[in-house]
Amino acid sequence: MARGLTAMLADYPDRITVVALASVYGKAKGIDVILYDSHGLHRSEGADLDHLIQKTDAKVIIYSRDMRPDLRARALARGADGWVSMSKHAPELVDTIERAGDGKRPEEQVDWIGQEAGLSPREVEVLALVTQGMSNQEIADRLFLTINTLKSHIRQAYKKIGVSSRAQAVAWCMQHGFAPPDPKGPVAE
Repeated sequence: MARGLTAMLADYPDRITVVALASVYGKAKGIDVILYDSHGLHRSEGADLDHLIQKTDAKVIIYSRDMRPDLRARALARGADGWVSMSKHAPELVDTIERAGDGKRPEEQVDWIGQEAGLSPREVEVLALVTQGMSNQEIADRLFLTINTLKSHIRQAYKKIGVSSRAQAVAWCMQHGFAPPDPKGPVAE
């Protein structure tokens, strides 16, 4: 992906400088914005994203596939500063990066999965994991929540989407763009 972004943004050397990820693992001095591929949350437990959010001064923007809004929601719930779709063309991506560098949220930030139902990013993250087939205890452990806090998030989410059971919640999620359950079982990260 880095090579593709570098090539895509090569026409904007006066506005954007692309650096390798290894350069940002220190204090990210001189780096204003980091684009993080949301697929990284599918491949790992998100420690790399947590590091970028907590240990750098850069704005962390999720670079997200439109087909995985659940991963985008998980990243936003972890504290990312916003997101941009991978379907954006170079001029739009450059504008988004510059906005983030200026301290403004990307315009797409207002369009997260579940927004029409009033779901918070954390509620979306919980529902995404429910949809993936995880148990309440697995979700609580993954999100570092007590089981009671998790149940509170679930109750609030169910109320907002108008369902009363886990099966209804999964059906609602599937109809509203959440990723389908992995046929191999719950996601192990």
